[in-house]
Amino acid sequence: MSPVPPGGYDLPLAPPVVQYPLPPQWVTIRSTQDWRHAGTFEKELSKACASRQFREQMPMRYRAIFKGEVLGVAFGHGLNLHDPKKQANRKLIYLFRNGDSTGCTIVSITNEDLRVLNDAQPAGAPKR
Repeated sequence: MSPVPPGGYDLPLAPPVVQYPLPPQWVTIRSTQDWRHAGTFEKELSKACASRQFREQMPMRYRAIFKGEVLGVAFGHGLNLHDPKKQANRKLIYLFRNGDSTGCTIVSITNEDLRVLNDAQPAGAPKR
């Protein structure tokens, strides 16, 4: 094997940027409260999620941020939801914690729950 030439090899330091960008991701819910207090824990749907029978179509496409923790969001009417057994309630919003694993946890909330979550937050931008 020959020694490294002076100045090194003319190679890039990092691989080239991927041609295809990642799909867009939207934060749909933001709250300063803990996600465990957001809505109702869905035990049966969590079991179905662990067996991949109830899951997000694109994990983390829609996001909910609760006190620093990021959860995936799917809507009961079918947006971003894979539900072949039709277990979802059309009026609910489903939050997926660890949605891509067997330790999946699902919490369901309504639009009214979202209003209550955000009522406790101060209005306007935080003061510095």
